[in-house]
Amino acid sequence: MTPTPRWVPIYDAAARPSSWNERMAAGEYAVHFSQSVGDLDSRSCAILPSLADAESFAHEQVELHPALLSRIFDHHGFVGAPALEVAGKAYKGHNDITPRFRRWVGSLLFFTGSILFVTDWVADFRFDWPSVLGSRLMIPGLILLVTEALVMLHNRRKLAGLGAGNAVAAKR
Repeated sequence: MTPTPRWVPIYDAAARPSSWNERMAAGEYAVHFSQSVGDLDSRSCAILPSLADAESFAHEQVELHPALLSRIFDHHGFVGAPALEVAGKAYKGHNDITPRFRRWVGSLLFFTGSILFVTDWVADFRFDWPSVLGSRLMIPGLILLVTEALVMLHNRRKLAGLGAGNAVAAKR
């Protein structure tokens, strides 16, 4: 059974020290929530005495509220990645730039910029504005497309590594 957490506001100007992580002891862990749901308040965090207790508490809350994301941090605070993230089944991620956005907008910017640049090139750079505008559109488009290609390559290598690991485990 998970011990009862100690609830601490993320920032309390009246308290000394005012930051949540400065009010924790070494070895304690804080569970932060993505949104306020029911009796959970996203403006405060639950402090628990160990990582196992924090993990158990986070899983319990995510089971009660499937649209929730719980992040667990140690006494160092938001420095670095969280110790653990627990997402509910109904949690919708908050990625601002999706792969679909990178592909469509990147392609649109890159090819529109290319057409403008080539149009001015064919006209022997008589107009100037198409090449200037085209070069400004091509660069962010190229960045989005290269980013998407690298993400896809990384995911394929990751999946290939997992597949190879499963094949080695199956041989044993």
